[in-house]
Amino acid sequence: MEYRGKQYLVFEGDEPNSWRWAVTLDDLTTKTGETKSRGEAITQVVLLIDGVLSGSAKQVGRTSEA
Repeated sequence: MEYRGKQYLVFEGDEPNSWRWAVTLDDLTTKTGETKSRGEAITQVVLLIDGVLSGSAKQVGRTSEA
């Protein structure tokens, strides 16, 4: 999927009620995270991308660099 020109994935995690997401911010940077719902995963993706593009990226939920 794509939001504001950035590619991202949202998929079910290994545990029940677990959703994972990954966002490719540029050629060298991918951020990942995990939430309890698909909607929350998409919200975290949108907030992360909006923050990066506005220059005020904030840590969103449980994220990590891949």
